[in-house]
Amino acid sequence: MVVSGDANRHAALDRLPLPYSEALRLRDAGLPDELIAEIVGVEPEAFATMMRVAEAKLAAAEGRGDR
Repeated sequence: MVVSGDANRHAALDRLPLPYSEALRLRDAGLPDELIAEIVGVEPEAFATMMRVAEAKLAAAEGRGDR
């Protein structure tokens, strides 16, 4: 069975801790970073770092992380 990229991404997002998956989904929906930070309860100064961690966790969940 072949899983499409979108289906794989959605499944991977479902496996992430909620703040990370929520932030990534909101960014995918086009919300501005300042609003996403407010929604997930992260200080604006920490948002970029949080998103780097979220992207790394997503990459690992999708099986494309460093091995």
